[in-house]
Amino acid sequence: NREMSNSEMVKKLIVLESDKLLYNNLRQNDLDLDDYVEIDSVAERLMSKYSNLKMYDNVRNLPDCMREIQKYKPDVIVDDYIQLIDVPEERERRFQIEKIMQEYKWVCKAENCSALLVSQLNREIERRIEPRPRLSDYAESGVIEQTAEAAIFVFYGYNFNSEEYSKYECEIISAKSRYGKIGRYSIGFGGDRCKFFTNPEDAKEDLERIRSMQGGNNE
Repeated sequence: NREMSNSEMVKKLIVLESDKLLYNNLRQNDLDLDDYVEIDSVAERLMSKYSNLKMYDNVRNLPDCMREIQKYKPDVIVDDYIQLIDVPEERERRFQIEKIMQEYKWVCKAENCSALLVSQLNREIERRIEPRPRLSDYAESGVIEQTAEAAIFVFYGYNFNSEEYSKYECEIISAKSRYGKIGRYSIGFGGDRCKFFTNPEDAKEDLERIRSMQGGNNE
């Protein structure tokens, strides 16, 4: 976690595992007694379900990152996001990104693990009529595109045009897949629930269910 604190990420995990909590309420501490009971219940499940999860929000540079990976030898690494990694020996940003991608490639090979690396996109997407991201939108795209085994975008159209796109729909865009297929996949999304759903209808139904439990006052 390079942009978000561990405590904030834990809040998202609590909402994700809960059947009745909303992230906005938890973030603003707008909770009632039943919500606190639910949090305690979910916290116990988190300790068991995520017992092997290690989260860092203070690993700033690339050598420290590689050191932790080699120490704990995880099955999966999630790094959010790579443009925030400090690479002391490289000055130009494109060389820093190249170094990051190469180091992750080698450590995954050496430790037999997988890495999900989150990346920024450039600003070109904001000036296009078609807002869906493409490979050329990666910041320092050449290195990222060439090195990654798969390139996947999450497109939430509601942020670009709330009239044209559904609040409960999200697209997973597989732009590159060395061993699979490319294409678009429509799924459901509940931002205030911190989770994805099989389809938009399920996402809407889940949120409406919780709002009805809370009296329909949360928007």
